Amino acid sequence: MGHTIVLAHGVLGFGNPLGLPSFVNYFNGVAAHLEGLGHKVIVPQVNPVGTIAQRGHQLADAIKAAAPGEKVHIIAHSMGGLDARYAITNIFKSPEPAATLITIGTPHLGSPVADAIADKSDPLFAHIPAILSVPLERNAGALHDLTTDVGSHFDASTPDVDGVRYIQVAGDASQGGTELILFQLAAVISHLKGCKNDGVVSRSSALRLRIDPVLDAQGQPVKMKHENLDDWPGDHASEVGWTLPIGLQIPILTSPPHLKRYEDLVKMLDS
Repeated sequence: MGHTIVLAHGVLGFGNPLGLPSFVNYFNGVAAHLEGLGHKVIVPQVNPVGTIAQRGHQLADAIKAAAPGEKVHIIAHSMGGLDARYAITNIFKSPEPAATLITIGTPHLGSPVADAIADKSDPLFAHIPAILSVPLERNAGALHDLTTDVGSHFDASTPDVDGVRYIQVAGDASQGGTELILFQLAAVISHLKGCKNDGVVSRSSALRLRIDPVLDAQGQPVKMKHENLDDWPGDHASEVGWTLPIGLQIPILTSPPHLKRYEDLVKMLDS
């Protein structure tokens, strides 16, 4: 039986709100692949450089409009996972309509890349490609919300909702090698910060592996409800299907490995 799947894009990304055929998709070929397996797929568009709150409201509105009364399962990449968490905790406040949230490479505790762009004295700043640094520098809302200080606060103040299934996946670029420029950036982050990462988000952030426990109103540690899966073997771009050589990764020509990974994630919805 098919599911209703929502694909929530990350910062600087885009959706497909009109459902039109497109040669280039943020989630490269994923919607068409899952639709071919009998699922309904919604690909909302939110502000590419908006704040979490703005994007979260836009995502919630898009889900309500596209799937009224339906149970949906959100697969989110990067900042899209923060948008979805905001929507579930602050807007839906229940397991309806979002029954599942799968986050891939989401900076739940912030990103070292955002920190470096915000503080240009960070030695990592010199290694960040302009395609990332320039648009984020120009849009303080998104940049602010992706820093580690703000991210850690967001995580602590955005508790999981009972009845929603949370599944998390981190990327590990050291397991890849055919990715875009983020593969090189990941090696620099690993050297400077001493952490596994996907070139944008550290493994600890993607899996919400906090050093400081989240406490409830009585000062007791909150038991996390999420599931952490095996790492995605590649960089941040490969998590949505963009790897080299690009010409060989277009789904109409071949079936890249990321499609099978998304297919396997959706199969978990029946378990």
